[in-house]
Amino acid sequence: MTKRSLQVLVALTVSSAATYAATENVIQFQNHVRIGYDDNIYQNSTDEDSAFITEIINLSANLTFSSRTDALLYWEPEFRYRFDADPEFVTYQNLYAKLNHALTERAFLTLSDRLFYRQMDGQSGGVDDSNQNYFENDLNGAVNYTLNDISFLTLGAGYSFRIWDDSDYGEWQDGAETGGNDFNEFNADFSYYRQIKPNKTQAMAGIDYSNLEYDGSRGGFDSLSLIVGVDQTFNPQVTAFGRVGYSMSTIDQVNGSEDTSAPYFKAGVEVSPSEKTQVSGSLGYSLSRSENSAYNAQDRFDIGVSVRRDLTAKIALTGALNYILSNYDGSYSANYGADLPDVDDALIIFSLRCAYQLNRNNFVEAGYLFRTRDLSGGLDDNSDWDGNRVDLAWRLRL
Repeated sequence: MTKRSLQVLVALTVSSAATYAATENVIQFQNHVRIGYDDNIYQNSTDEDSAFITEIINLSANLTFSSRTDALLYWEPEFRYRFDADPEFVTYQNLYAKLNHALTERAFLTLSDRLFYRQMDGQSGGVDDSNQNYFENDLNGAVNYTLNDISFLTLGAGYSFRIWDDSDYGEWQDGAETGGNDFNEFNADFSYYRQIKPNKTQAMAGIDYSNLEYDGSRGGFDSLSLIVGVDQTFNPQVTAFGRVGYSMSTIDQVNGSEDTSAPYFKAGVEVSPSEKTQVSGSLGYSLSRSENSAYNAQDRFDIGVSVRRDLTAKIALTGALNYILSNYDGSYSANYGADLPDVDDALIIFSLRCAYQLNRNNFVEAGYLFRTRDLSGGLDDNSDWDGNRVDLAWRLRL
């Protein structure tokens, strides 16, 4: 049994034991079968197409152990058969667990762990990296401490690691132009929140720290961010938040360490103009870990909008548009022995899905997904691509 399989098995065993230990639990099951066609199955410039069949299982449990302790367990395996791809059969895993516990009347503890196995996304790699899969685990914990009726503190920490299936791609290769994509990342944050207007306006100030180390001698980065922000409820239908700050960062790369400090910004809004319509939007800019194996970090700007509309009591329409612009400065280069050019990498994703409820438990769906990537600045032009995906689906919810 592989180390990865063993970790998944242990996680499932612990989850099952927790379910039986609970005094009360609510379990939900959903099975999703999709039949579709993708005209760019590898998400690269080869434009190879394939029909596919996908089964996605969702199993979740809300567990109550006592008046002070509860938990959420969520498991989502996906099995996909692609008629004209190599390999034809692929599987992905997503396992999530969250524990809430009231330590005292003022202190509240939250622990969460997400374990997933998935394929490289659309903004990573080129033609030769089309079928890279990785295993990742994200462990996070936080304590909220109430100071008084209008203010509280939060202290959090997290640890993440990623392991790629292909050891030549994941592990450090001396003298090679790739490798070292496995990483370990540690995060910590401390924040103070205070109500300015009860149930209306809340302000915050905080400090975040992040340390990322890629495998071997490739490099990584340290970042310390000072952040202030506000959460605003305009009315029951409109809420928003905003965060601004500055990240003092140092990136380790081919020429040693370099100061790469940059501003930080994040904002979002949720609008419910009616009971049948929900709209949400977000945008952000920050220094983050790289989605391109030739660099150790990226300046990432992203903006997204999603809409859900219940056309009738049985028909629901959802749509989303995301734009992600990643800037790779030459000073962010991985330690492969050479400087690289400045690069802009733009990814646009548009999705549209319609669901019709046949009865209480059964739904039929139709979906469309469009993706396009534009890479400019001197790297491999073969990384530019676009693709369309369509599917018909049946969903069972119990």
